[in-house]
Amino acid sequence: MITAVDNIGIAAANLQSSVAFYEKLGFTNAFANDRGCLMVAGSARLFVFPAAKGNGAPPLRAFDLNNPPGIDHISFLVDDVDRTYHEIRARGIEFESAPADQFWGARTATLRDPDGNNIYLLAWLQN
Repeated sequence: MITAVDNIGIAAANLQSSVAFYEKLGFTNAFANDRGCLMVAGSARLFVFPAAKGNGAPPLRAFDLNNPPGIDHISFLVDDVDRTYHEIRARGIEFESAPADQFWGARTATLRDPDGNNIYLLAWLQN
C-alpha cells in the first residue's frame, strides 16, 4: 500500500544552479553523489540530477489544459504564503505571481525553477 510520496526527481540542465535555487527556497542538500543531490525541506524531498544533454521540452504552463503529458507543477505546503513569499524574494528569487487566494480554496504564489518547472507555495484557506 502506498503511504506517501518519497521524493520527486527533477532533471536539471545545470545541477549547481538548481541546487542553489532550491537552497534559496529553504531546502538543504541532505545527500549527494555522482548521480545528483537529495534536497530536503520538512517532509518534502527532491532528487535533483543532471539532465541528458540536448534540447529540452518547452516549459509546461501551470494548469493549462493544452499541456502535453507530464508533471504540470509541484506545490509546496507552507504555513504562511505571504511571509514565505517575502523571505524567498529577499533571497533573490523572482516569482511569476504574488500571493493570491484561489477560487479552489488555497492561497498560492507561483514561481519557476531554473529549468522552467512550475512551483507553487500553497496554504489551504480552510482546514
